[in-house]
Amino acid sequence: MTYLGKRQELLLREALRRWSRFYKNEHRSLTEAWTGLGTATEYAPAVKGGYMELVDKPTPGYQTWWKLTAKGAAIVQEGLDLGITHETIEKGS
Repeated sequence: MTYLGKRQELLLREALRRWSRFYKNEHRSLTEAWTGLGTATEYAPAVKGGYMELVDKPTPGYQTWWKLTAKGAAIVQEGLDLGITHETIEKGS
């Protein structure tokens, strides 16, 4: 079992939500899809843990797109295997 900090957990949960809502039916892999949007400061915990990385160069002070690494995708896949989807997340379950 992987221990995640609260912020890491929230960012990976958001990645699962975005993938389930926007990419699942496009058949993009978890590591190909752009599953995070925010500033470098917001995503620092996920980057530091090796769970997410930039899609492109960062623009300081602006939001940018992020994607899952293989390590982050493995954790998100565990959630998907448990039946978690964008619907369960958006309902607050």
